Amino acid sequence: MRDHDCRASVLVAALILLQGARGDEPTRPTAPAYEGNPAEPSVGHSVHGEAFDDGPRHHASLLPGMGKVHFPVTTARPEAQAFIDQGVAQLHSFYDFEAERSFRQAAAIDPDCAMAYWGMAMANVNNGRRARGFLKEARRRDAKLTPREKLYLDALEALHKDGVDDKARKQNHLLGLEAIVQEFPGDLDARAWLAMVTWQNGTIGSRQAVDVVIDSVLQVEPMHPGAHHYRIHLWDDVKPIRAEKSAALYAQAAPGIAHAWHMPGHTYTGLKRYADAAYQQEGSARVDHAHMIRGRIMPFEIHNYAHNNQWLCTSLSHIGRARDAIAVARDLVEQPRDPNKNGEDDGGSAQRSGRLRWVEVLTRFELWDDLIAATTSGALDWSGLAAERKEKAYTLGLAYAAKGDQAKLAEQVAALKAAAVGEAKGHTQSSPSSGLNLAALAELEGYQFLARDEFGPAFDRFAKATDMRPEALARAHLAAKNFGLAESTAREAVAKQPNQVPPLAELVEVLHAVGKDEAAREAHRKLVPIARNADPDLPVFRRLEPVVAGWAQDGERTAPADESATDDATVQRIDLTSLGPLTWSPWSAEPIAMPDSDGQAWDLAAHRGRNVVILFFLGGKCAQCMQQLQIFGKEIEALRALKTDLVAVGTDDLEATRALKANPDKVAFPMPLLPDPRLEAFKRYRAFDEFENQPLHGTFLIDARGDVRYQRIAAEPFLDVDFIKAEAARINRIVRP
Repeated sequence: MRDHDCRASVLVAALILLQGARGDEPTRPTAPAYEGNPAEPSVGHSVHGEAFDDGPRHHASLLPGMGKVHFPVTTARPEAQAFIDQGVAQLHSFYDFEAERSFRQAAAIDPDCAMAYWGMAMANVNNGRRARGFLKEARRRDAKLTPREKLYLDALEALHKDGVDDKARKQNHLLGLEAIVQEFPGDLDARAWLAMVTWQNGTIGSRQAVDVVIDSVLQVEPMHPGAHHYRIHLWDDVKPIRAEKSAALYAQAAPGIAHAWHMPGHTYTGLKRYADAAYQQEGSARVDHAHMIRGRIMPFEIHNYAHNNQWLCTSLSHIGRARDAIAVARDLVEQPRDPNKNGEDDGGSAQRSGRLRWVEVLTRFELWDDLIAATTSGALDWSGLAAERKEKAYTLGLAYAAKGDQAKLAEQVAALKAAAVGEAKGHTQSSPSSGLNLAALAELEGYQFLARDEFGPAFDRFAKATDMRPEALARAHLAAKNFGLAESTAREAVAKQPNQVPPLAELVEVLHAVGKDEAAREAHRKLVPIARNADPDLPVFRRLEPVVAGWAQDGERTAPADESATDDATVQRIDLTSLGPLTWSPWSAEPIAMPDSDGQAWDLAAHRGRNVVILFFLGGKCAQCMQQLQIFGKEIEALRALKTDLVAVGTDDLEATRALKANPDKVAFPMPLLPDPRLEAFKRYRAFDEFENQPLHGTFLIDARGDVRYQRIAAEPFLDVDFIKAEAARINRIVRP
């Protein structure tokens, strides 16, 4: 249903069949009747079976800024209807994990609301098995559904029908939505979804025809979040000017959802309006970070998080906000990792994205000392992947070339040559990376020749450096006194990168250097408005300072123009700092202070200055928990060597915990065992399913400052102690008590 570059498989969630609520709060029975439920599920697992073990495990609340939507369903509970409306609004912004939480809350309030289960399936559109399970529950309750609701159920069942090929399923789903629009023309959500599915299915005969459908929604509800969202996607990379109005309004329509801030950035980037793109992407990052810190969510759990933030880095770079771009990139590199969600060979991981954007900004703005320091200190944390080894050697080579350190430049040339030989023997990656290696090598060799004033061989090499930045080539021509080529190259850079600060600043510098002062002044007049938020201490601006100062003495206007915002994209601008922080930061660990099984006081606060691994386990009868405690217990000395202490908090009472410690089989549990039969610590750390009223397995890594650097809360315990050791070693490098 959503096969596009901004969507990936989302986390899928479990719906619990809860009994009817009384009063304001939903009841939380532990084992409601449920067809096919196991009689005694393993501890930590849903009472409804394995399919319900993942997803949101905590109650929803009605949130501001989700979008204006009303989707009437059959329910006698107004509060359930409110959560249905919220869930549908969240679906329209692809906020599926929170949408499922809203639908689960609706089902907790009204267990007979079939459309709550339909909503669960909608929120799991990329997971057919789970969606079919939710649809089955919706169908069991369809007796009271209206004809409109039954059509919605039919349409979604068509999308997930077994034994039908993908193309046919998508077409049948589209026809199902058409039926709703035909029978119920006043249903705005059906019209919006019809437009979305038409675009996603790749069946667009006329984009304008789809746009007319979207416009029919906005004529009735001008702030419908889905209509603005889908219009941006419809025209993205095709004709972004057609989505300009929606780009201005989407974040206003759903200000509490990061994706509603992010998507307008697509439009503005397509229109070369980079300041507007940066504003939107920054808003997205800040909304995401506030949500993550508030909800205690790891970055790797957020859909498209790395994509969103690396785009922000690029947009900030275009407008000269290099320091903020570096801060965002560095934050990506240093964020928590997960062995299943962002491995080093995952090109979309936050860490790899952050490294590439970090060195890109450092290189683009000639921050050579910073680049050398970030690399040699290990801050960039380059992986052992061939592509990253090449990028490391290439960017270091650029830095040493700029600083005139020929010996160290030669070392990086040798490193790239060695990589090229390895690839030629088939020892590393494929041809695209080989091309990158050869282009990088050609550029570095060109600088070697340039330093010796061997201009012919230098520019022969530069001609083969297909990824060489044109601004750098223009400076090389200046060094060789090829003034005409310096100017033409700099102008070409501006033409290829319109409205971006670095190439235009370089053009000003080149024009002045070649004696074309009036042209330099004209280029500077164009630079001033797009660089008004740029960092003034960047090398190119420092070089221009005396030039601009001379112009100022001649009466040249150099201050940014006082331009009042008048278009729809800017009239509603807000102070973005009110949304949340620019970068992610870990949250403080909840306090734990209780006696262990030996009666000794254990207090998390007493371990400040050291890391702490906390294992939440589900008692001595949980076989997998016992396996986890043994695996981690055997590594307790290795953890201590990493300045990391180990503790386990269990669900058993004191007597049972003592018996576990002194077990007759003499199995060693060398870490302190803390009994928590009332589950107070489990609940504080959210290792607890509020829908099913039961504890969950949890693994937490707390850093020396007392902040949570990693967490895994799940139906089964986390057993990868080697990963935890590696993360402990890494945070020792980046965290200071």
